[in-house]
Amino acid sequence: MQRVMILIGHFFAASLLTFLLASIVHSQFVIHALIAIDIEVTWLDRLNMTLQDLQGLFPTLGPIISFSLLCGFLLVALLNKFKPSAEQYNYILLPFAGGVALWLMIIAMHPIMNITLIASARSSAGIASLSVCGVIGGWLFWRLRSGQALLKAEV
Repeated sequence: MQRVMILIGHFFAASLLTFLLASIVHSQFVIHALIAIDIEVTWLDRLNMTLQDLQGLFPTLGPIISFSLLCGFLLVALLNKFKPSAEQYNYILLPFAGGVALWLMIIAMHPIMNITLIASARSSAGIASLSVCGVIGGWLFWRLRSGQALLKAEV
């Protein structure tokens, strides 16, 4: 039971980091678009908009990101179950699964809702940036699962 709780904690840490990064990236893409049409955005405006997006996107985008990562990580777990030698490559597989999961999440939203709800995902750069957030979340999940320290302290 304790192992399951630790696994869930690792998953939620990866999901939360991915959401935070994706929301911040999204905010900055939107702000960049505003600046491109000559709307003045101060640093305080930028900070407030980013914080509002974190709060506003969490109830919807948070669960969608978590579900997407769960699907990606479960596929890696299945691969490891049926091909145990693949586990040595989890340092590549989990970040890759995180990135692909977010990419597929963005791609899947358009035909389902006939609109790109995430404004930052309306460009290739936005889609790539959001996918990198998934890669980072997958990397964190691998790092936590492998038992390695996140930061190495020098003595």
